[in-house]
Amino acid sequence: MKHSPFDFRLSTFVFCLSTFVFTLPSFSQTQSGYVRTVSRPGQPSLRLQGVVVRVQGDYNPVMTDEQGGFQVLMPGYKAGTAYSLAGANKGGYELQEPELVGRQLPFSASVPLEIIMVSRRQMQKDKQRIEKAARENVERYYEQQLNALNDRLAQAQLTNQQYEAQLQLLEERYDSYEPLIEQMAERYARTDYTALSQTDSLIQQAIEQGDLDLAQQRILAKGAPNIREQKIQRIRRMADAQRAELAGDLYHLYAIHLSRFRNDSALLYITRRAALDTTNAQWQLDAGNAYDKMGRDYAQALTLYRRALRYALANEGPQALRTAQAHNNIAYALTRLACYAEALPEQRQALALYRHIYGTNHALTAARIVNLGAIHYYSGQRDSAQLCFTRAEEVYTALESAEPDNTDIPLLHAQLLNNQAAIDVAGDDYTSAYNRLSKALTLLPPSGAEYDKVVYLRALGAVCHYRNMPAEAHAAWQQAYDIALRIYGPEHPVTLELGSYLQ
Repeated sequence: MKHSPFDFRLSTFVFCLSTFVFTLPSFSQTQSGYVRTVSRPGQPSLRLQGVVVRVQGDYNPVMTDEQGGFQVLMPGYKAGTAYSLAGANKGGYELQEPELVGRQLPFSASVPLEIIMVSRRQMQKDKQRIEKAARENVERYYEQQLNALNDRLAQAQLTNQQYEAQLQLLEERYDSYEPLIEQMAERYARTDYTALSQTDSLIQQAIEQGDLDLAQQRILAKGAPNIREQKIQRIRRMADAQRAELAGDLYHLYAIHLSRFRNDSALLYITRRAALDTTNAQWQLDAGNAYDKMGRDYAQALTLYRRALRYALANEGPQALRTAQAHNNIAYALTRLACYAEALPEQRQALALYRHIYGTNHALTAARIVNLGAIHYYSGQRDSAQLCFTRAEEVYTALESAEPDNTDIPLLHAQLLNNQAAIDVAGDDYTSAYNRLSKALTLLPPSGAEYDKVVYLRALGAVCHYRNMPAEAHAAWQQAYDIALRIYGPEHPVTLELGSYLQ
């Protein structure tokens, strides 16, 4: 059957990213978990029934069963997709780690979420006991130091002025310790002994009981801290070198499989590279790009981009280039997920940062303006989109004159004209669309950019068809078909489709 030229879209708005993707195995979209109490000396951990667990978003609260278990049905979530707890509540209990609420957690249908809670009554008792032992130790040490000062003064080993100075210093140290006792006691009272080794458990018990000498002996029995620290630093340096080497190899395997069209394997390797160091913002950006460019999992790409933003902000600062890239990519993923209201502020932030880094009249800044226009377009604000595109076109036109040897700018300009033509067609302005596409084709180099030529000639043929210019439409489609036949081959869907227009 002959295809109609009305069956295809003129243009897709392209965010300036580089990327590729594969699909992960699908599991049941249920996050399971359990709630238990902390384990304390003489008090084993217990599963808690009747805890109300809430997940951020439109999910109903769930209550733990007799074994402390719970399940939250989360449609649309895949392994690794980020979610957050909104709370876990039971009378008389609180979270061992309050910061768990709001923290990004990886969804997993196979690994249950462990939530640990502490009894407020038990924690208060433990705090009071630990504070009492700590204060007794401080008082005892203060008395020892004060008696030593008095002895030295009595033996004329100190002048009165020296005595007063050292006494004042002793009292200042005593006063500075007091506000820290409660904080220290709470930290120890919240400790879950399940996570401690036998040696560490004995050390902490000695501290809680006020036997600091015994705790210190047990610590030093592990080895001098400075020697242990040096050993760890050596191991860390070796691990860092090995991780960097492995990361390089994983990226090489990604590139090899990608070049052989083994997208699933390519994505597997780039994802494993990102997991090697989740604080490496660039690795997260690379993996996110891989997910969204293959067009299979924009939610996972969004998770990786948000992780990249978090660590770009922490490690490089709010005005760093990688921070700007993360904002831009987050906007892209949100746009692909049709979350335009969320994408808009992210893209505006990216644009502001690119203006700060590169200036107003720079190709990369103009590309961010194009992205902003794309969001306006997808959210139905065509006039706002066209204003953005017009501003970007002004920048590209000026740069073409100022930087005639920069071959990237004409390509970006041509992409922009193609996008503007799509808006023209949506508004039935075929004359403007025809002019823009014709100009876009003149911007492409005589050799190269073959893919772009197919896209623009195909679109130009459709516009000519709409304008009742059959000869011109046939000529444009013929050129597109000849190029597609050369670069794709005769059986490629694009080649077949263009061929159908010529019948």
